[in-house]
Amino acid sequence: TMIRNTGIVLLIGAACLYADQAASFSHGADLDTVYQAVLNQVKKDGAEIESASKDAGIKTAVAVTGHYKQTGSFLEITFISDGPSQTTVRVTAYEEKRYKGLKTEPWSAPKVNEKESQAEAEKLKQELGW
Repeated sequence: TMIRNTGIVLLIGAACLYADQAASFSHGADLDTVYQAVLNQVKKDGAEIESASKDAGIKTAVAVTGHYKQTGSFLEITFISDGPSQTTVRVTAYEEKRYKGLKTEPWSAPKVNEKESQAEAEKLKQELGW
């Protein structure tokens, strides 16, 4: 059980680590209203939506930059209801890398970009006037 408990602690630690690197803000409205407003704004900003639901959140499609050394970036935005008229929005920006030569290598494991998470959260807040 010692090994199992250590595994659980590590998983919780990893989840907390990623949660810390996400940027979040709160808005005084119900989850439905906040979700619709954020989804519309992300679309207005030109991001392609890979998936979107109130429960799972919004995931943007991977935007690729670079020629041989490529960087793929995407956002995950989750919504937490803090009550009937308060919702927290958590924005996490991810980056993954690959080399594209004669054959294209698979993407690396996505890593959280803390600065980009903060920047995207601030941008959303400003655009929405929150």
